Amino acid sequence: MRAGDLLVDIGPLRTSRDFRAIFIARIVSLFGLGMAMVALSKQVYDLTGSTFGVAVSSMIMSVTVLAGSLWGGWAADRMDRRKLILWARGSAALAFAGLAVNAFTPDPQLWAVYLCVAWDGLATGVSVTALMAVAPTLVRPDQLPAAGALISLTGEIGSVAAPFLGGVLLALAGPAPVFALTAATTAVTTLLLLRLRPLPPVVDEDDEDGAEDSGSPLAAFRFAVRNRVVGGLLALGGINALFNMPMVLFPEMVDKRFGGGDVMLGLLYTAPAVGAILVSATSGWITRAARPGRLLLVAAFTGGLAVIGFGLSGSAAVAFAMLAVGGAAGTVYEILEYALVQHNTPDRLRGRTVSVLTSQGTTGDIVGDVEVALVAKWFSPAGAAVVNGVVCAAAAVVVAVTVPGLRKATLPREEEEEPGDDGPPGEDTAAPAPVGAVVSPAKPAPAGGAPSAIG
Repeated sequence: MRAGDLLVDIGPLRTSRDFRAIFIARIVSLFGLGMAMVALSKQVYDLTGSTFGVAVSSMIMSVTVLAGSLWGGWAADRMDRRKLILWARGSAALAFAGLAVNAFTPDPQLWAVYLCVAWDGLATGVSVTALMAVAPTLVRPDQLPAAGALISLTGEIGSVAAPFLGGVLLALAGPAPVFALTAATTAVTTLLLLRLRPLPPVVDEDDEDGAEDSGSPLAAFRFAVRNRVVGGLLALGGINALFNMPMVLFPEMVDKRFGGGDVMLGLLYTAPAVGAILVSATSGWITRAARPGRLLLVAAFTGGLAVIGFGLSGSAAVAFAMLAVGGAAGTVYEILEYALVQHNTPDRLRGRTVSVLTSQGTTGDIVGDVEVALVAKWFSPAGAAVVNGVVCAAAAVVVAVTVPGLRKATLPREEEEEPGDDGPPGEDTAAPAPVGAVVSPAKPAPAGGAPSAIG
């Protein structure tokens, strides 16, 4: 393998004007959102004087994102996805504008903050689901892993850089200008996404997977359970969401085992992103994998081992290394899951299938934090990490044995000729095949964390 083959594949950016628009919009959006989250936590803490108040805002966001993704999945399979995306992003800009107006007042109101957070959560849930449903129609089938890697890379960079910039701006000017800047960046993403062509959902009347599509989310769930690739990913993803990286343990682990105070705590939170960035930046080998299903399962197993290693680590250096390995393995999993789910799901069900997976991750994060906290009380923080890691590693082995369709899953190989990018602005110059319309059980696809298209 040549050294150049290790670098992230930017083919989707070269061949698809619409994917470029989404990619640039995502970068702008992530930086605005990352800064806003820092300002939001600080403002809520100042208004309430308690961590509980911050937890309430986080819970409101999680619940409304869940509701938005469920409705957005249904809507993405029923209406023009471009209009849905633009409506959602424009609504999010209004939510941040509301936060800015409230913060600029002499006496900011907590109820107004929670209301704006709820509104933004709904809009974000809708836009993320619709954007993920759209992505496969913007690139060639063989470019799905590369598209997932590019989306993952921007997310990890944003998760490291944006909070730092938000903290600096917050220290210099307070929360109001941060919210105003986020409203502006969100408005910019909406303008960038205006370049997308109309994206009506595809109705495939000849789809073998059956056409008893009532339009409800249950239709997507039934499809996912029956499809041997997507069903395997649904099972493995649910377990990973509940028992994966136990970040809620970090403060107690630092306090009782590693020491180092706030600096060490910050390093632990950064470690998974470091591993993820390294993998995303060198993801060329992932996108060219001959057996993506098998590689996904290996990544899930490795992630479990990394969590076990974190729980058993006796030094901060080993803990950092284990967390970085876990972040790297999680990114491999996410890139491949994204490609496999998109490739194996019919377009008529893609919005709702994405919403099922998104909902699974959101609820898993909420319930998983409670689970690991309870296990930590019964054993210890280190013991809870080991238990979670064992469950994740064992789940990967069980799914590998019991779901051969996922283990043998493949993706379309690279096409010999790449289409040009010289078409008129309103056309889809990448001319991709209708990925969702051709779903063959003999061609499963990889699984992972299905990276969100716009944060």
